[in-house]
Amino acid sequence: MTLFIYSLSIFGMIFLPVALAAWLRRRVVVAWFLFCVGMAAFVASQVYHLPLNEWLADVGLIGPIGADAPDLWRTAVVLGLSAALCETLARVVAFWVLFRYHRAEQFTDGVMVGLGHGGIEAMLFGAVLTAAGLTSLLALEGVDLNTLGLTAEQFTAVTKQLAMFQGSPLIGFAPFVERCAAMSLHVVASVLVWLAFKRRNPLYVVVAIVFHTFFDMLAVLLPQYLDSVWLIEAIFVLLAGLGLLWLWRIWPREPQPARQLNSLRTDLALLGTAVAKEMGQQWRTKRVLVVAAIFLVFGLTSPLLAKFTPQLLTSIEGAEQFAALIPEPTTVDAVAQYIENITQFGFILVIVLGMGAVAGEKEKGTAVMVLSKPLTRWSFLLSKLAAQGAVFLLALLLAAVGAYYYTDVLFGGLAFGPFLLGNLLLWLWLMALAAVTLLGSTIADSTVAGAGIAFVGAVILLLAGSLPRIGPLMPGGLVAWASQLGLSTVAPPANGGALVMTVVLIVVLFVVSTAVFEQQEL
Repeated sequence: MTLFIYSLSIFGMIFLPVALAAWLRRRVVVAWFLFCVGMAAFVASQVYHLPLNEWLADVGLIGPIGADAPDLWRTAVVLGLSAALCETLARVVAFWVLFRYHRAEQFTDGVMVGLGHGGIEAMLFGAVLTAAGLTSLLALEGVDLNTLGLTAEQFTAVTKQLAMFQGSPLIGFAPFVERCAAMSLHVVASVLVWLAFKRRNPLYVVVAIVFHTFFDMLAVLLPQYLDSVWLIEAIFVLLAGLGLLWLWRIWPREPQPARQLNSLRTDLALLGTAVAKEMGQQWRTKRVLVVAAIFLVFGLTSPLLAKFTPQLLTSIEGAEQFAALIPEPTTVDAVAQYIENITQFGFILVIVLGMGAVAGEKEKGTAVMVLSKPLTRWSFLLSKLAAQGAVFLLALLLAAVGAYYYTDVLFGGLAFGPFLLGNLLLWLWLMALAAVTLLGSTIADSTVAGAGIAFVGAVILLLAGSLPRIGPLMPGGLVAWASQLGLSTVAPPANGGALVMTVVLIVVLFVVSTAVFEQQEL
């Protein structure tokens, strides 16, 4: 039950910001690209915020955090002020650019930027880190912490977290409540900076910094003095509520430009029609059969390659000496060969299948015809992504069955359920690449250009997996996790951080694709 509630909390932290932005767009004219500006402002602020905190710790202005820690108040103030200054600076730069090009004239534009800013923080620092911490705690259940060589501070922190996790299941909602309060803070702070430019009064920026500093300072201090998680969250909710009350009071009462939209039910019906149309096109162009056949071949042949590679070497003149160096193949080798084939060729197939999804229709002029109907642009893009997802899911299921059959015949010892779960992780990894490809195809005006952008973006995403600290949280972590599933009776350590990060990347890349497509004239 606790795990289920945590999952709901993580789901909410990912999709609530997007849902709020979509709700706002259905009420007034406000662009998705402003949500992306907010996301970019937050990410940019962390580029210098995190190194700044490390430097402040090195010079002694940031010390240890604990109820008995010396200079705790100074540490809390410095941490709060550091976050406030860095993020407010990013907001100021973002709104300076927006106002210069007359792209943030409406009050709701400031709200949308705030939703993007707070939304990406909720996804990254809320959902991803909560999932990573949750899987780490699950791995520690039943383990003697004294055998892990933890410091006294680490031992105390881990013990406290385990006690919370093993307590009331409702504790799983605490991260979601905290992120909702933090997102409210970011919306209020963004509107304050928007007002500073709109009314040409820099005092609003000062108020934003003070409000942000106070909020983050409490985030450091309250856990050291209060044992009740819900009392702490109640204080944050109260503070956020005051900010939202102010926001509601200054919300313009005069009518703002309204959007002429279909009902939500109509939009969903049109989305279903668009997905059916895309699936029909995938079938007519034989892409379903080609992708399924390629994956099935790799599923069937991977265990065979693992089994007979040493024997093939003995049949090649001059290679006999190398065959003796290869150890007797096992189930591990069969699965490793399968994972390698699927990821290498899946990478290529994703780009080939998706590079013309949008760019090709813009080249042919069919996109204009389709969008002249009441189909929304986000539905147009989502139907492309959904159709690709369905094709790869079918192909992976066929490959999984083929690989499992021959592995069981040749080696044995492979559990089907966990192995199938590993293939679902591989599918999610492929969908992250598909989302990158969709963005490339949306940006480009031609299929070739779309392929180039998609290839560069996919390579960057893969290389991110080798970065220190954040590498294990990248989609590549799913491949490493999938390669261990089904090989033993003991479940390997889960990588919830990589799982949630992959979902976040798919959502963010789709939102960015929609924002780009929305600004294009067809």
